[in-house]
Amino acid sequence: MSGNMDHFLPLTQFVAELMSPDTEVILYDARARCVFHVINPMDDEMVVGSEMRSLERSFLDDRIYERENFIVNYRALSKHKNKLKSATMFLRDGTGELAAMLTVNVNVDRLVELRDLLNIMVSGQRPYDTQQRTSFYNSFDVSIEGMVSSAIQEELRRYHIDPLRLSQQEKLEIVRNLDQKGIFLVKGAISELAGILQTTETTIYRYLNKLSNME
Repeated sequence: MSGNMDHFLPLTQFVAELMSPDTEVILYDARARCVFHVINPMDDEMVVGSEMRSLERSFLDDRIYERENFIVNYRALSKHKNKLKSATMFLRDGTGELAAMLTVNVNVDRLVELRDLLNIMVSGQRPYDTQQRTSFYNSFDVSIEGMVSSAIQEELRRYHIDPLRLSQQEKLEIVRNLDQKGIFLVKGAISELAGILQTTETTIYRYLNKLSNME
């Protein structure tokens, strides 16, 4: 089994070399649900043989790998509260079965600070300090269901009105933002949003199709 995992080590090393030292690259053994190799770990618990983190475990539990080859641009907080931009790729063996997962966590704290500085220089204010600021989700201790709910509630808070009073354009914008975050890759996300908006799943799919046609 170790020989099969060794096959993925060059990819792990390539990504780590490509990215900055602020990037944690983790190769998980998907069958054993543990760390096989890690480069630039962000905490002392992330060592070879340690347990797979909760969010990646939920990807397996929800069998997302059966529908997608990867999930990109989800957001998280490290245990030290660093803001992360993250991605996970599902790696398969020669028979097509899931063998490993490659997770890349990029510490974007300095980029966020630079963004805020540019906002101040351009507009004289820090829009990301307002109530509509972008939040980050802790991938280390929240469930995938919790991440979906948090993302939906974050979008709804932007409008400060009851979801039933949202216009069609506002609903379309909510669907667009959630889709860009990859939320609809998660099983049950469309159903949850439809329930909150008191509409049908068919309507949500119609919004997604409309957005696709607009691209």
